[in-house]
Amino acid sequence: MEWLIASIERDLGIDRKQLAVGEGSQVVAYVPVKWLNGLRERRPVPSSCPRPEGVGEDEVTTFLQRSVSKLPAGWTRVSVQGLRKSRLRYPLSGGPGSPPRRPDGLPRGDGAPDLDSFCGFMQHVAEQNYRNLWRQARGKHARPRGGERPGTSCLETVKRSLSRALGCGFLQVGADPSLPRDSGHSPAPVSGETHPNLLPAEALLESAQALYVVQPFCRYSLRDLLTYSPAKLASSHAKVLFVLFQLLQAMRACHRQGLACGSLTLAHLALDERLCAQLRVSLSDYERPEEAAGVRGEEVRVAEGPERCGRPEELRCLLTDWVHGRISNFSYLMGLNRLAGRRPGDPNYHPVLPWVVDFTAPYGKFRDLRKSKFRLNKGDKQLDFTYEMTREAFVAGGQAGEQLHVPHHISDVLSDITYYVYKARRTARAVLCSHVRSQWEPNEYPASMERMQSWTPDECIPEFYTDPTIFQSIHPDMPDLDIPAWCSSYREFIDVHRKLLESKEVSLNLHHWLDLTFGCKLTGKEAVKAKNVCLQLVDGHTHLTSYGVVQLFDQPHPQRLVGEGGHPPEAPAVARETAERRSLSRGAGPVNGTVPETAGSEGPWGAGRDCGDPSREEDLEEGTEALDSLSASDKTPEQSPPASGPPPADPRTTPARAGRARGGGDPHEPEEAKIFLPEGFNPLQALEELEKLSNFVSRGLYGPLPDTAPGDCCPPLSFSQLLQRDMQAFGVLVAEIFFAPRLRSLGPAALLHQRYLAVRKLCLHHLRDIAAPLQHAVAALLQLHRGPEELLGARAQPVGLFEYQPVSEGLPPPSPAQLLSPCCPIIPFPSYFDTLHRFICTYRSQPAADGDQGRDFVFCLWQQLDQLLERLQPEGLEILLPFVLGLMSNDLTAVYAAWYLFEPIARALGPRNTHRYLLKPLIGVYEKPGYLCGRFYLYTDCFVVQLIVRLGLQPFLGSLLPHLLQVLTGQDGAEESQVLGATAEDEDGAPDSPPSYASGELKDTAEHVPSGLLDFSSGISFSDQSELADNEDFQDGIFPGEQEPESVSVGKLSDKSSNSETSAEDRTNDSDSRERASLRSLDSNHDLKLTEGFPLLGSQEEDQEDGLEPAACCTPPASDPRDTETLTERHGLEDEDDEELNEGKEQKILLDTACKTVKWLSAKLGPTVSSRYIVRNLLRLLTTCYFGPEKQQFVMTGDPDLSRVGNIYERRPVVGDLMAKPVLECLMYVAQLYGEPVLTYQCLTYIAYLVAPGNSWRLNSRKETGLLSGVVLMQKIIVYLSDTTLMDVLPKINQDVLLPVLEALTSPNTSFPSGAQARSVLCVKTLSLIALVCLRIGQEMVTQHMSDTLRRFFAGFSVLPDLREQVGGVSEDLVAGGAGLWDQNEPAWDPAALEELEKVFNLEMAYSAYIPFNCLIGKPIRIFDGFDSRNPIIAVTLMPAPQCSIITGSADSILRFIDPRQPGLQHEFKLNTNATAGLIRCLAVSPSGRTVAVGFSSGYIYLLDTRTGLIMKVWQAHESDILQLKTAEGNVLVSSSTDHSLTIWKESDPKPFHHYRSPSDPVHAFDLHGNEIVAGTVANRIGIYSLLDPTVPVAINKLSSENFRGTLTSLGILPAKRLLLLGSDNGVIRLLA
Repeated sequence: MEWLIASIERDLGIDRKQLAVGEGSQVVAYVPVKWLNGLRERRPVPSSCPRPEGVGEDEVTTFLQRSVSKLPAGWTRVSVQGLRKSRLRYPLSGGPGSPPRRPDGLPRGDGAPDLDSFCGFMQHVAEQNYRNLWRQARGKHARPRGGERPGTSCLETVKRSLSRALGCGFLQVGADPSLPRDSGHSPAPVSGETHPNLLPAEALLESAQALYVVQPFCRYSLRDLLTYSPAKLASSHAKVLFVLFQLLQAMRACHRQGLACGSLTLAHLALDERLCAQLRVSLSDYERPEEAAGVRGEEVRVAEGPERCGRPEELRCLLTDWVHGRISNFSYLMGLNRLAGRRPGDPNYHPVLPWVVDFTAPYGKFRDLRKSKFRLNKGDKQLDFTYEMTREAFVAGGQAGEQLHVPHHISDVLSDITYYVYKARRTARAVLCSHVRSQWEPNEYPASMERMQSWTPDECIPEFYTDPTIFQSIHPDMPDLDIPAWCSSYREFIDVHRKLLESKEVSLNLHHWLDLTFGCKLTGKEAVKAKNVCLQLVDGHTHLTSYGVVQLFDQPHPQRLVGEGGHPPEAPAVARETAERRSLSRGAGPVNGTVPETAGSEGPWGAGRDCGDPSREEDLEEGTEALDSLSASDKTPEQSPPASGPPPADPRTTPARAGRARGGGDPHEPEEAKIFLPEGFNPLQALEELEKLSNFVSRGLYGPLPDTAPGDCCPPLSFSQLLQRDMQAFGVLVAEIFFAPRLRSLGPAALLHQRYLAVRKLCLHHLRDIAAPLQHAVAALLQLHRGPEELLGARAQPVGLFEYQPVSEGLPPPSPAQLLSPCCPIIPFPSYFDTLHRFICTYRSQPAADGDQGRDFVFCLWQQLDQLLERLQPEGLEILLPFVLGLMSNDLTAVYAAWYLFEPIARALGPRNTHRYLLKPLIGVYEKPGYLCGRFYLYTDCFVVQLIVRLGLQPFLGSLLPHLLQVLTGQDGAEESQVLGATAEDEDGAPDSPPSYASGELKDTAEHVPSGLLDFSSGISFSDQSELADNEDFQDGIFPGEQEPESVSVGKLSDKSSNSETSAEDRTNDSDSRERASLRSLDSNHDLKLTEGFPLLGSQEEDQEDGLEPAACCTPPASDPRDTETLTERHGLEDEDDEELNEGKEQKILLDTACKTVKWLSAKLGPTVSSRYIVRNLLRLLTTCYFGPEKQQFVMTGDPDLSRVGNIYERRPVVGDLMAKPVLECLMYVAQLYGEPVLTYQCLTYIAYLVAPGNSWRLNSRKETGLLSGVVLMQKIIVYLSDTTLMDVLPKINQDVLLPVLEALTSPNTSFPSGAQARSVLCVKTLSLIALVCLRIGQEMVTQHMSDTLRRFFAGFSVLPDLREQVGGVSEDLVAGGAGLWDQNEPAWDPAALEELEKVFNLEMAYSAYIPFNCLIGKPIRIFDGFDSRNPIIAVTLMPAPQCSIITGSADSILRFIDPRQPGLQHEFKLNTNATAGLIRCLAVSPSGRTVAVGFSSGYIYLLDTRTGLIMKVWQAHESDILQLKTAEGNVLVSSSTDHSLTIWKESDPKPFHHYRSPSDPVHAFDLHGNEIVAGTVANRIGIYSLLDPTVPVAINKLSSENFRGTLTSLGILPAKRLLLLGSDNGVIRLLA
């Protein structure tokens, strides 16, 4: 790859430091995003690529690693492949230069058969077989003619095919004059789109020497999945088949464009978490075949280093060389790291080497390599504890959905934190702060090698054996890493440390460390025994990763042959002794009393084997005797030495024997020979080593078959040969998927020929390890029925392995199109794969950019889903479900995915799997903060019905109902959770302490609901779940689940939308009509029957029979008209296609929809479940509405309905009142449904809990919020209680609610967390509550029951004066330390509380309290006695708000203005009238308050300016008395008279605007409602007149005597409910609708 790096640096201007070698003959480049955008936009490539500023070389190297996901802003990674033009000059026959043909040999055109149909497939097979047999016969019997058409240049073919397949043209780079200007651009591509399963190209570049393909960088490949996350494919064969299906789709797309895929490997297939595959074509195989071998040899040499130059890097060769001492320990360890996939510079997956010494002594004390470094640091006791705890948790299991703990000892061999600590001296400070610890503390890093080795539980890195600069610090405040004192320099330490690694002691025991790190002690019983169970190998994770612990072999690693072993340089000495010596020796035992070969041994197998073993000594003695006897019997006299003279020199003769010979021993005496064995000598050692090595290679490494060298003949290359090579590589890849653990010894750079031989041997012996659907395909693709000699012995293929037979089993040679055909028997792909693949392609090809596109995108997918689910099997659901989960996690598609896709997917999954896989995504959709387009769809009752049916009632109530209720407060889900987390603590107990009311979370008491749900975004597997019920499958049915205290039966609940007239199945194919039908909302008519199993909170269920409330089985009562208006508005918005919903409108729709759904759900669930889940959670939500100072600020609003929420007499609501309005509305609706017990037994109890005094005098935010919400809720309850019930609970209200609130309100010992504002709000609301109670019970009951309460409230005004009187000073003198006011045990006064009391109980508050209670006590507030008794007041009216004046008209024609807040008159206006004007009959003030109209008995109307008193206009409106005057907006005046007329006037027009006349009776009472006049006569007739449109006919109705008795005297309209309030002459007031 060195040539490619140099070419990229030269042609593209990318610095070498920004390049790194990647997998599969590619280079990874670290480039700016702007530079890449320039390539995409086909702008001229700059001469140099920008370099990263302020980033070190080590950091850039780290960014190039696949395991690093976070990159600096503005930078990205791309992969670059290159082809040298000089190696593409050969001709390529049968390629795209020929008349265009399909890859299966058929010409493109309308006549091509359809392989998806049986007839088309059989036609294709017949034509292909005929053509292939003809070509075979022609090749054998016909002589080629010289005039045949030559092949096209491979260079032009590759350029054209790449442009077509990747959808872009070549862009010229470089300024080489030898490159023609027009040669840098290929013809325009056929299509700008790339097949979804092909990795797209960012750009295609061409220089004078090379072609470049720039593609997106892919973090994960199929090799990573099989190496680091094998559990992702282990659960289902369908996932493997689908990956292969996508691969064949990509290969077919390439072949159709005339592009060969190359020698595919596992690294060429990029994958994501959802198993979406994209093929990266291997372009390096296009280079000239005879030169490609040299190229691969060069790549291997670059990857392996100098010690492995020219040899393929496979574990078998490495092992043999290391065992026999031909390579060093360091080289062997680095080779194993490379085979395991470890990458230098990758902080997550850097190569590891063992720590061999601890540096505590000169040249160190050797470490025990039989134990892992983690075990040496942590100790056996700690590891046993970790393993036992996780094992017990694993055996015990857990609740459904919880992540189980997997028994393990260690987590990793080398973590990223340890890596950066090792290299802290050479790593930038910012990088260390982001990985090790956020704060820079240089003294916290190990300062010496001894400390480093003792601190870390991880293994060493190669830099401590090779790089002296790793000790030198680049930080001014961090010293260099200290080395032991016995080394004078860093270079010396590196040399010594390296020699220690190569020492005899390490070599003898290194195989134990290899077993722990790469071998058999990583899994199984050996791992447990060695306390080396690694978490990454046993946790069964399904998320993709590019690093992890890799087991290279599963057999014990052989030991290295150290030293001379069994081959000493000198032959052993043989001693010949006399019989006497022999007998003496036999009697005395071994020579010198010892056995020489057991005196000491350095060899690992000789040591300890013979010592103390009598059988071994006996065998050795018998062998020596046999040798001696053999020597004596063979001796002849001629061979005997002479009696005198020195004997010949014999190296086997001992000095003792020579002395005896000189002494004249008998030459004929039989002699005995002894062999003295050297220490450690083992005659069987070499044989044992050979046997172990052979067993390890054959069993652990699965050694390949004998290599068969390819033939020397190299005929011209054709495109059909490339296609056959692609299919052979595909067959090898299929087998490698299942044999991946056994083929790791080959290494990533293995040739296709070597991979095929290794796979073939495994297939012949272990074919059953391959999935059953693929066994036949592997046998056919790899031609297992033919011998290797037949296939490879005499092959003349320039590429590929062999040539397929023209016809095999009746079929032509395999091709992607043929294998993808549903009629092909080779690979039985499931029938739904094609539909599933189209669904996924649609998913990936149309990303949503906004909310509208997200809706259209999901709708398009929904249209395909029905057809897909009809044939989908559970294995297919495992593949489909991650895409649905992805849609539900995207902000732009989450709502629409839940709305459209939840119902069909849940119907296919079944309730149990729906709860397991879809519950968490649904919760995530509800919890998403911020504005989501169309969010209100999830709160409609039709969607709620689907949730209940598909999930089950209990999961819905426990997990989703809280989120449905939370939206009533108008807050985001995340904000609500934070607020709720601080509200209270969960508390269960007696009835006076409401169960779980204080829980901070809205999840209720559904015990089976898991506290945590698993994340299945990385993969789905139905096989790892608990056993299913017998009556449940993946398609239909309601699972029974655990029997809860309450059992729910679903009656008429169907899967149709309760808010739509048609169900999803009945919708038409028209997209608009389907969508509108699905989003239409009407009242639901579904029934949810409830069988109650426990009593309600109180005794209100005593009269219920069978626990079934009638209201639960019928439609809820008519809702508020505002809901109907909101619903109408929503339908109008849906019909207007051009109008977009803004955030404010949709938030209002969301709130109204949720409120309506909660009401509907309350009616369906019945009283018990509604009280337990809905009312209880609503009460908790009410407290959150007033949490925080920002919720307690007064607001000014024109909504008249808010006066019923905030307070009675002071219409000053706070922000919390606005938020609490929907919550209170739903609570009161439930109370209307199920009666007063909901209020008295549940709400009142909860209020008493909220306001009850705490254990301490300190008032926290939760208690402050509880006081406010409790008082507001109490106001609502008082309104809805009957008089009898109110009097019954009045003592409890006083004792448990009002008095605790007043104690906190008037206490000088406790300050409010939110200050005087919160105390002021509480005071106003408490005042309103007390006034409301007094108003309800009447004057007599107030004196009897409310005296103490009122006295306690008004005592708050005297707290500060009393305290000042006690201390004898002003407020500044009221320091802490005084006694409490009511209780001597109270704490000292709080200065902050005193300041709050001074601000709250002021004159304004005293005035606000005085007015209502003066009225309730019965005394007049004020009496105006300054009028003339001879001229009584005959007309009174009020000035409009915000003015407070009262206008009175007296008999002397004088208008007087009175301010009730001040004594005396404001002013008076005298009307200068003549004697014929008569008396004042009525007054009317304009809505603006600027004019007042005065009606007289003579029919005259005077119009005055209220500011000046000037008469603006006088006219005679009627001929007789004026009965009534009313004003309206737009200066409109309406008058009625005894002359039977009703006239509408404009103030500026002297003539009447319109004149109505009553035919029989005069209109003596009328009122205005909008643009209508509702008038009544003494004949009890009600008429409706138009105020602005005279053409509208008058509607007159007579009141029946049943509804109204007596004579109508007065009339009023209640605008909110559109009700009539009628008064009769008999004193009865009637309210009519």
